[in-house]
Amino acid sequence: MPGLLPARIAAVVLLGVAVFQVLLVVGMPWGSWTQGGANAGVLPTGARVVAGVSCVLLVVMALSILARAGSGPFASLPRRLITFLAWATTIYTGLGVLLNLATPSAVERAAFAPLTLVAFVCCVLVLRATRRRGATT
Repeated sequence: MPGLLPARIAAVVLLGVAVFQVLLVVGMPWGSWTQGGANAGVLPTGARVVAGVSCVLLVVMALSILARAGSGPFASLPRRLITFLAWATTIYTGLGVLLNLATPSAVERAAFAPLTLVAFVCCVLVLRATRRRGATT
């Protein structure tokens, strides 16, 4: 399957960040590592909700990029939906690189800018590898 290795790498990165978001939701004191570092320690309720929504989006994105490469539980979704989700994931990770580089949080910049860059590059590679045949059916 074309693009499967970069899809798997992107999925691992995205799912790893999703786990981090879950840990924030349950109260880990890593607020300085996320959301611009505005909340040192445990995130307040509103920021935990944002982390929870981010977690769901990250899981959907991971499954979408795997589906584009013909793998995972989303692979049986309609082709156009997979294509849309894979492109949305690629754009989101590209914007994420910029946002993580621009954040005032040095810890967030150092930890998440490289991870997001890896996910973005892998998403681009998946789209390139699958561009002729499109997403799987």
